[in-house]
Amino acid sequence: METRETSYKQIVKSTGIFGGSQLFNMLIGVFRTKVAAALLGPLGVGLIGLYQSIIEMIRSVSGLGLHFSSVRDMARANAGGDRQQINTTASVLTRWIVFTAILGALLCIVFSKQISILAFDDSSKSPQICLLSFSVFALTLSAGQKSMLQGMRKIAYMAKASVLGSLSGFIAASILYLTLGQEGIVPALLAAAFLSLVFTWWYRHKLPIQRVSISLRETYLRGKKMVALGLFTMLSGVISTLTMLLLKSQIGRWADLDTVGLFQSSWSLTAIYLSAILSAMSADYYPRLCEVSGDNNKMVRYVNEQLHVVLLAATPLVVGMLLFAPWVLHLFYSAKFVPAEGLLRWQIAGSFLKVLSWPFGYILLSRSKGLLFLLTELLWHGSYLVFTWLLWEPLGLTAAGLAFLLAYVLYTLCLLLLARRLCDFRIQRRNLYYLGLFLFFVLSAFLLAHVFHPAYWIKWSLSALILLVCSCVSLQELNRIWPLKDLWASLKKRISKDD
Repeated sequence: METRETSYKQIVKSTGIFGGSQLFNMLIGVFRTKVAAALLGPLGVGLIGLYQSIIEMIRSVSGLGLHFSSVRDMARANAGGDRQQINTTASVLTRWIVFTAILGALLCIVFSKQISILAFDDSSKSPQICLLSFSVFALTLSAGQKSMLQGMRKIAYMAKASVLGSLSGFIAASILYLTLGQEGIVPALLAAAFLSLVFTWWYRHKLPIQRVSISLRETYLRGKKMVALGLFTMLSGVISTLTMLLLKSQIGRWADLDTVGLFQSSWSLTAIYLSAILSAMSADYYPRLCEVSGDNNKMVRYVNEQLHVVLLAATPLVVGMLLFAPWVLHLFYSAKFVPAEGLLRWQIAGSFLKVLSWPFGYILLSRSKGLLFLLTELLWHGSYLVFTWLLWEPLGLTAAGLAFLLAYVLYTLCLLLLARRLCDFRIQRRNLYYLGLFLFFVLSAFLLAHVFHPAYWIKWSLSALILLVCSCVSLQELNRIWPLKDLWASLKKRISKDD
């Protein structure tokens, strides 16, 4: 039986393995965006953002949410230890993923003209969007391979595939931007997609999974169960990517493509540092939660443990980004992107609530409450668009940041109420203590950076002090959960074992 101590160790160990890869990817992202900003400018960064939104929109529609819902089936089969069930589930998933990859590529080609008009107000980008169909195909297949690795809880394999794909994609993109300029954007996206597929395919085929002879009818019937939950996550993904596409297009109409580039830079920075933490934790958290979805007590315990660790890991980053936003923009991009400082700070403040609400969303998915999950996503994206629209005239680009924060206030309250209803969730006293303490650090950092304007040396001295104290509190508690020297030794052993 898993004890609280071993459960915490599992969380920290898995986070350390995949989190290390995400940290590396974040550094690669720094260089990638820096190269794009230097060689292509805000206009090029804006184009990259729009093309990426198009790819994600098509993948969300065609993927049927299988890359996410299938993790649940793989995790349950793996927990049962039934090799036949694991092989059958993997075979069914493979066939469905190939089908959705082909479907996505066809949709991208057939509707390329309409997508170009939606994103750019004309059909001039239709040829480029047709080429992006290959990216859709490769990334859909890659996501299917990753879902098998995640369901089998092969976190080290996921980490290695992620690092190698990110590094090779960065090298390819840098060469293409340098030699072709803006004409290299689409080839760079294609190269990154296929390189990601190569490495996920390689590590997926290291798994002890064998092909199973299964009829098309049985493939369809078994796959329907995955699709039933996947459709809701698919619709959520469609809403998310469509929201971003519509908002970027509207910002371009309200202002210009340079402003879209500023918005994209702020959004990317928020996504980069959060994904480094949340992706690392979800890699193991979601399969574990699926395995105990029928036990309220275990589920409440797991969610509280995950909430505890994510607050400890994410808050120092939130505080640091709030305090040093101009430097971060200059480091990741260039001085031309510093006007996005106000937008970035509001988004980072909202991201603290995103971190807080993140563990609760998985309760809905592990319990197969797909419709409720979709409605909560609709609440966030709908309120985000409405708040941005209402606030744009008085605030300009900063409106998108404040809207981000307000939307997460509504979203977090909603998820807390649903978690209480579904599994009688209660936040543990220790988590309430750290939540209050870290909220104090976040508010202090925001007020110092965005509201008060003391003398230069006072401001940066206080900023360094706040970040230092917050980091020390987090590290001290993480070290209490599992001594960091023991964690490092365990990580090296785990990675070597998975090889």
